[in-house]
Amino acid sequence: MVRVVRIGARLDVAGAAVGLALMALSLTPSLLPRPAWGQGFVSGLAFAVGYGVGVLAWRGIAALSRGRLPRAAEARAWIVILIGLAGAAVLMPFALRWQDSVHEAVGIPDTDGFDWLVGVIFFALGAWLAFAIGRGVAAGYRRLHALIAPRMPGRDGRPRVAGGVTIGATLVAMLVVFSLGLGVLSWLLTLASEHANRQYDPEYAQPTSPLRSGSSESLVKWEQVGSEGAKIVGGGPTAAQIEAVTGVAAEEPIRVYVGVDVPGTFEEKAQLAVQELERTGAADRSVLMIAGTTGSGWLDPAAIDGFEYLHAGDTAIVSLQYGATGSPVSALLTPDLSQDGTSALVHAVTDWWGTLPADSRPQLVVYGLSLGSFGIQAAFADQADLQSSTEGAVLAGTPSFTPVWQEAQNSRDAGSPYSLPVLDEGAHVRWSDAWGGLDTPSGPWEDTRVAYLQHGNDPIVWIGPSVIWSKPQWLQDGQRSDQVSPDMVWIPVVTAFQGVIDLILSTAVPEDAGHKYGNLAVDALHQVTGDAGLSADAVARIRLVIEEYDTFSPVAN
Repeated sequence: MVRVVRIGARLDVAGAAVGLALMALSLTPSLLPRPAWGQGFVSGLAFAVGYGVGVLAWRGIAALSRGRLPRAAEARAWIVILIGLAGAAVLMPFALRWQDSVHEAVGIPDTDGFDWLVGVIFFALGAWLAFAIGRGVAAGYRRLHALIAPRMPGRDGRPRVAGGVTIGATLVAMLVVFSLGLGVLSWLLTLASEHANRQYDPEYAQPTSPLRSGSSESLVKWEQVGSEGAKIVGGGPTAAQIEAVTGVAAEEPIRVYVGVDVPGTFEEKAQLAVQELERTGAADRSVLMIAGTTGSGWLDPAAIDGFEYLHAGDTAIVSLQYGATGSPVSALLTPDLSQDGTSALVHAVTDWWGTLPADSRPQLVVYGLSLGSFGIQAAFADQADLQSSTEGAVLAGTPSFTPVWQEAQNSRDAGSPYSLPVLDEGAHVRWSDAWGGLDTPSGPWEDTRVAYLQHGNDPIVWIGPSVIWSKPQWLQDGQRSDQVSPDMVWIPVVTAFQGVIDLILSTAVPEDAGHKYGNLAVDALHQVTGDAGLSADAVARIRLVIEEYDTFSPVAN
């Protein structure tokens, strides 16, 4: 009888060998640096997963051999573990260099001894958690086996071991439990998000200006704008603050926001937003922005405030909240909401704008970050529709599953890199990953202007299912961004796993890296929409103001 060799009656040698290998792979560089606790936790999970794979693989081989494999000795088991630990020690200097190269790519300090101590602690926590889950699954399998096997008679009428049936029943039971758990989790997260959406930050008071939704004159009640909407209509620069920064006379900006608690369908809410635009006199402003929100209804204050500074408050911003859960949850559980809600708003506003006199109506632009960018682009059939229906677009950190963005990426000019393409020599659509990047290419940028902002190390933009089995274009020679560590290579499955972790931590980096675009959005909005005749010094002062913003929260938004 072949058995899996255990160390100290607890540790399988095959599992430990594979676990150490996966732990080593987890230390290879990815798009973004991970905090010490995050790297330790990920490495712990990787070890535990590898351990389980190794155990199952060895048992499968042993079963297929029907006892012909020689029994391994305890001494050999210890040798395997010692070799693995020695290999890990040899790998450590490389791991340090790998991690530091990722740190350098985003401009943060290198790791130190304390970081690795924290990493070891969280490695143990991650491994323990994964092993606990694995033991729970194994216990469930044994109980199902004990329940089913006696009820599966053999040919002679005696009970027989129903291994295959038990495995099938276990898988079905796990699928049912997972589905029910996902449904319950979705319900609980929705309830919690809706509750949080009604808890207003006391820092943002009900607006007194009739130019804001939620005011006493508004068609949208203060109680209906939600916590994120309250920050939008209750925040932002006043005319006096805009004048102080720009040095030119300013108007009070218009901000229209329809919260998720407003009753009715998305189409009805969108029509209410149009009525708010009419009520506030948005048709008389120089620029009208349709802003797509993230999952919770959040808008990047750096982008919308910078937009208002650039145009001396002669602006109107309109937005609709389609849900209250953060973007990661919304993208996984209710991806249709961002499409349906934002599309309804875009169609209603563009239809209304189309009825205004062409020689006096405001410039119409669309803006979106992350899931907001996805929702905005979902309102248009393709790039041609986007350009013909608007007079400008700024789309930041677009998720990799966005069809209109994919169309532009795949239509790029020959020889231009996938990470920062050029399309039709930059005639209408341009890409940027740094301030001033939209000036390249140097040819004329015609109207309508579309600006895509995408950092080379933003996992929201680059990580998709195909990374599991194929090398992505953004890591191929001549295609990769200089914002990606030169030490990063594609490893099947591993790169995708690391990318998922990077997704979770995509804003735990300085500005102008990862999924943070506030400062860069101001440059793009300036290039796409112009300004109120500001001097270069005034624009520089606006940039200094916006650079102080650091507000994006991946959990809340």
